[in-house]
Amino acid sequence: MATTKAGYIATTHTPYKSRLWGRMSVEGPETKQAGTPRGLDLRRQSKNRKRASVDDDTETVLDLKVPTVPYDETGKRTYERACKKYGVIPSSLFLRKLTEKDVDLTNYGLGPKGVMAVSVALVVNSSVTSLILKGNCIDNAGVLCIQQMMTENMSITDLDLSENSLGTYGAKVMGLMLRENKVIRYLNLSSNQFTDQDAIYLTKAIQDHSSLEHVDLSHNEFGDLSGPEFEKMISFPRKSTDANRALLALDLSWNQFRLIGAKHLAVGMKENAYLKYLNVSWNGLDDGGGKDFGDAISNNNVIEVLDISSCRIGPEGFAGVLKGLKNNDTLQELRIGKNNIPEEAADAAIEMFDQMESTKLTVLDMTDVILGPRFQEKVDGLKEKHPDLEIKFGYSDMYGKRKMAGSIDVGEDALLTIKEYMDRHNLTISELFARFDDDGSNSVDYDEFREGIKEAKIDLTDYQVDKLIQFIDIDGDGDLDFSEVVLKMKEVTKKRQAEEEQRKEEAKNKRKY
Repeated sequence: MATTKAGYIATTHTPYKSRLWGRMSVEGPETKQAGTPRGLDLRRQSKNRKRASVDDDTETVLDLKVPTVPYDETGKRTYERACKKYGVIPSSLFLRKLTEKDVDLTNYGLGPKGVMAVSVALVVNSSVTSLILKGNCIDNAGVLCIQQMMTENMSITDLDLSENSLGTYGAKVMGLMLRENKVIRYLNLSSNQFTDQDAIYLTKAIQDHSSLEHVDLSHNEFGDLSGPEFEKMISFPRKSTDANRALLALDLSWNQFRLIGAKHLAVGMKENAYLKYLNVSWNGLDDGGGKDFGDAISNNNVIEVLDISSCRIGPEGFAGVLKGLKNNDTLQELRIGKNNIPEEAADAAIEMFDQMESTKLTVLDMTDVILGPRFQEKVDGLKEKHPDLEIKFGYSDMYGKRKMAGSIDVGEDALLTIKEYMDRHNLTISELFARFDDDGSNSVDYDEFREGIKEAKIDLTDYQVDKLIQFIDIDGDGDLDFSEVVLKMKEVTKKRQAEEEQRKEEAKNKRKY
């Protein structure tokens, strides 16, 4: 049994590497020793360290007055000392979370030094398995400490460093981390200003990783120039020697891939035998890219979810995708909404499904493709033959709930705008309504309501206010009662909360891939 300079007992724990701790010594009162610098160093003492001589003829007595400092298995004491060393205020939230599995410090304002202190604590912690550092401006020093910590920490499997503007330096460091840490399964590097030139540092490391299951590289600046690198990363045919290939989900949405990049991505998907979820939405794939992905669908027997929504795909590209669906027996969800799909092209999809005896597809999402009642009748006619197939189309609100545009939708959105106004100004519904109700009758007519909205400078158009009045006035008596407003506010708030929970659940389900 060896002891550290700080008096910690290194029992059955694997010895930690010294690189991170060699740079990050942390002051502590018990670390002051003669002939050594003042600082915490968790490296094991050298076996050749000079020990006090003991007279063989003298009986050695154990001095029980000297307390034995227990091993800092959670890293709490280590974190507090690191904060003191780097001059940052310890986070009570982080201290509480050090005994749990999930640590979420989203938009916590840690900065480089705060992240350094967190990294030092997590070197010795073995409880935390999920670390979210989204939006913390961690800078070069912070991302380097994360990389060094992940080299030594074997318990964290989920890492989220999104929205940190890591840039080229961060891409290099993350590539190095992936080459040294082989236990990470989920990595989110969304919104980090990665460009085509940065792809080479990440794609090869991702391709060679044996445990990585889910990678999010969305909201970056990858484009056609990096297409070949991503094609090589995705292309992974099944071989007898591929015993531990793991990448199941890849998110490349909101990048800058165009026709050339789309072709490379489609070829990679076509040759992949493992990927189950691929999101390339919000890229300019155009009709050519739609055809390429149709060909990939036709030749891939593994993919389960493909998202190519909002990719400038027109009728020809949609037809190419439908052609690929005829020969595919694994795809369960195809998301192709927010594209230029006219009713004639949508009708062709209905006819194709009507001719197919069976399909694995359960969701054809054409959200924000506006089609008429006649198309709905055709969709309903498919239910008997394909009862599990859901075809979504029409207007969608901010939560992604599918519905046709109407006064109810506009009224709900307008009422939520009023709620946001109240939240910003710390007002209750009764306080706001009292401003509209001059005579204290707990009701206002339509003109008073409109005037009250204008005087409060609530950002609603006349059209929205009219639709809001129609939505609120339950009994249609020409007046808006306070009770009607309260009931509708509760109804809409509860409904949107349920939709938000559903959205979160769908995002959680995406993680299963």
